[in-house]
Amino acid sequence: MYVWMTIWTILLLTSGLAFLVVLIYVSFGVKTELHETLNDLKADVDESRAHEEILDRPIE
Repeated sequence: MYVWMTIWTILLLTSGLAFLVVLIYVSFGVKTELHETLNDLKADVDESRAHEEILDRPIE
């Protein structure tokens, strides 16, 4: 019985560690994606500020 308890404990610890590794990996991926999206939005805002005369024209 002691052997089975050891096997299940090792399996549980390995599964928990694998879950944490995947969670950290996904978190870094999300952070990178959000950073890229923010940079794209900043570039779009800078471009629209450079051409304000186009944005200020009335719609016909």
